[in-house]
Amino acid sequence: MNNIYLKKLPQYGFATIKSSLQRFVQHVYQMQHTSIFYCISGEALFTIDGNKYRFTQGQIIICPMGSNILLLDITSDFSARLIGLSKHVWLAARSSMSPETMQSIERCTYQGCNNEIEKEFVENIMRQIDILDEEATNNFENINYCRQCIILAVNTLLLYIQRISKNSTLIHKEDKAINQNDRIFYEFRELLEKKFRENRSVQFYSDTLKISTRHLNSICQRAGGQNAKEIIDHHTIIELQVALKYTHKTYQELVNEFNFPDQSYLNRYFKRHTGYSLTEFRAHGVMVD
Repeated sequence: MNNIYLKKLPQYGFATIKSSLQRFVQHVYQMQHTSIFYCISGEALFTIDGNKYRFTQGQIIICPMGSNILLLDITSDFSARLIGLSKHVWLAARSSMSPETMQSIERCTYQGCNNEIEKEFVENIMRQIDILDEEATNNFENINYCRQCIILAVNTLLLYIQRISKNSTLIHKEDKAINQNDRIFYEFRELLEKKFRENRSVQFYSDTLKISTRHLNSICQRAGGQNAKEIIDHHTIIELQVALKYTHKTYQELVNEFNFPDQSYLNRYFKRHTGYSLTEFRAHGVMVD
């Protein structure tokens, strides 16, 4: 990982790099973007949100934004491909999959490349992502084209992971070295992913988690830098932006899907958080994480 990689992510919406991931060794790092790791060579022992995994050649793992990662040990020949995705690019790439499917395949290691055909398939996706990263760097005017192609490439990789997950060997979680507040924040994020379309009330989430709203806000502020309501609204707005930019759903369909009272209310809610009306955003708006 380097500064160029970190600079590209918010600017392009994606970035990729080959790295030994030395930065993560014995240092807890919170993922600022959803990241996909692919082990090129060697072996690593690491934790994600306190759960321990062994990562070996050919394996793939998805680390959601907000995950805490710590590399405990790596072999001298360890090398990995890291693909970082901004929230809106990630949501667009996984839009064809249900939240339940994504929950089942995130934070799990999958043994891909079980034969030469699968190896060639995965490496071809990685080459595509490399080419698109280089194209975006050299020709920024093509960034929208590159971003759309990245979304398709990542979606293809997710479909592959979904297919192999049924037969893949999941590395057993060896311990749960995670404190109670981190666990609650993790459970809040998981619950939000499932329920934000139905309910955006802080009270609903605190009641479901069996804690006070004050406690939930305190945990969210410490772990995520925002209170619970801000996190709920931010998540909702990102999903609405993706739906407006990457689908042809009507405004009434969005009202129904996101459980808003009517189009007028949805429009006011969206404009309050983005500065755009629904129509303005669909025509001219820029995706913002």
